[in-house]
Amino acid sequence: MVIIIREETDYTEAIEAYKNEPLVILEPWGRSIDHLRLTIIGKKGTPYSEGKFVFEIKFPENYPFAPPYAYAVTLMWHPNIDSSIPPGKLNICLDLINPDLVGKVDASTGASGWTPSKTLTNIIEALKGMMHVEPPFFNPGDPLNHEAGEQYFRAQKKFEAKAAAWTKKYSMD
Repeated sequence: MVIIIREETDYTEAIEAYKNEPLVILEPWGRSIDHLRLTIIGKKGTPYSEGKFVFEIKFPENYPFAPPYAYAVTLMWHPNIDSSIPPGKLNICLDLINPDLVGKVDASTGASGWTPSKTLTNIIEALKGMMHVEPPFFNPGDPLNHEAGEQYFRAQKKFEAKAAAWTKKYSMD
């Protein structure tokens, strides 16, 4: 009898889903598929244009009952990502990966936490939406980086200039 491990299923599904997507690269971080490197290329027309943003994704032992750990490795100026938070902690504001929100729904936004029916592809889509400045994933009204969120609303052109400068400085080859 062959036991299909959920991590393998989700990884295979995500590889298939993004094989023709030039703005998403998914690969093992090392030798195992329970530790992944996700690279999202910034979309033209956004302050993150052409940047290569690396995210670390680790499946927990109790996956799919707990969400994968996701961490933004690349420094960036983003309202929903706080680059000052060290590895091992959550530096991405996303209900989907917050272990405290498993099975919960935010009544005001409709955003839902992780459930076992969600997959790696759901996480990749959300992170891609954040980096491509697509609501509801790009959400400056609920920032983790409060300075970036406030700047977005008070001085959007300054926000975009700073985000573009950080993109050029930290995410270009």
